[in-house]
Amino acid sequence: MKKREIVLVSIMGILTIAIVLFGYKYAVAKKEALLNEGEKQTETVAETASSQESIVAESDTSEAYAQFLAAFAENRNSAPVIDYLQYVHHHTKEVNVVFFGDVAADAAWAKSAIAGIQTDFPLENLSASFFSYPSDSSSVYLSSQYVQEMVASNPDVIFYTIPTKTDQVVDISLVDSTQNIYKIYDEIRAALPDTLIVLVTPPPAEAKMADWNSRSLDYRNYTNNIEEENAAFTVPVYDLHADFLAELTNRSETLANYMDAAGLELNETGQQLYGELFANSLRTKMVDTTAGLYVEGEKPAYTPIAPSLVVPVAPVTVTEEPVTVIEEPVYEEPAYEYVAPTYEDPVYVPPYVAPNPTNPLPSAPDNSNSSENVSGTGENTDQETESAASD
Repeated sequence: MKKREIVLVSIMGILTIAIVLFGYKYAVAKKEALLNEGEKQTETVAETASSQESIVAESDTSEAYAQFLAAFAENRNSAPVIDYLQYVHHHTKEVNVVFFGDVAADAAWAKSAIAGIQTDFPLENLSASFFSYPSDSSSVYLSSQYVQEMVASNPDVIFYTIPTKTDQVVDISLVDSTQNIYKIYDEIRAALPDTLIVLVTPPPAEAKMADWNSRSLDYRNYTNNIEEENAAFTVPVYDLHADFLAELTNRSETLANYMDAAGLELNETGQQLYGELFANSLRTKMVDTTAGLYVEGEKPAYTPIAPSLVVPVAPVTVTEEPVTVIEEPVYEEPAYEYVAPTYEDPVYVPPYVAPNPTNPLPSAPDNSNSSENVSGTGENTDQETESAASD
């Protein structure tokens, strides 16, 4: 009996333990199921909230962009390029920027400016590329495939650094240089009618200032002429050369502090300043962007510039040599005055006749003193005879 009780108790104990274990496992499983369900509900709520926030944010962005686009479309003939970049990015979802011309292939100033606007504006799909030809003149650009190579990249905006420094070195005339630069612009416009092109003046070069060519011009004459001529057109221009020198004046600093040892290229400090000026122009300088992409509205017709361009020839200083005026003598007839001769009777002077002692001159008869005259004559004769003898 005792053995049976012991067995029953053991069995009951085992069952009890099994029931407890089963209940524990069930409770744990139930708890995990409840926790998982709670997490799913939390995630659903979070996703719903996030979705709602996204919808609100998208709605705000769309409204803001609608206002921005409307304002830009109304005033795009005088707007900063940064607004045009956002306009293109909004419609095409990307922007391709090209630096073309007299620019280094790894221009630090350009890269820093692009990085800056990407940080400050919604331009996450903005790319930049370089087509660098810093040692070629505008004539070489026209005779080469430079434009075609750049056009193949299909840029939305081109910053065209004009090659005025090289034009001055190779002694191209001021007229030809200006016309060539606009011919290149016209060629790009014809190939890329929806691309905005901005002319950019090159940075200063201290060693090239007052380095005259055979035409008595330095690179500043070529650069300044583009800015002066462009006043008659609507081509966007960033005159960074003038902006750079003006900033140095404001800072009371010399150009040498921003140049390399040779005085030809900007040093690191100069590159930084040039990039800041470029970025500032992107944000604040008002230009005509009607040459670029049009999503709505009618795009203005374009007339090529180069054929109608009239460039004044640089004034040439002419040294006038003194002119000697030779006055021909005026012949005047002499005035003759007739003077009647005065007649005077001639005075008769008898010829001198030496006295002859053997033939004394006869004396004129004198009736009153004839004896004295004879005596006197005799004395004189004797004296003359003696004198003649002594001789």
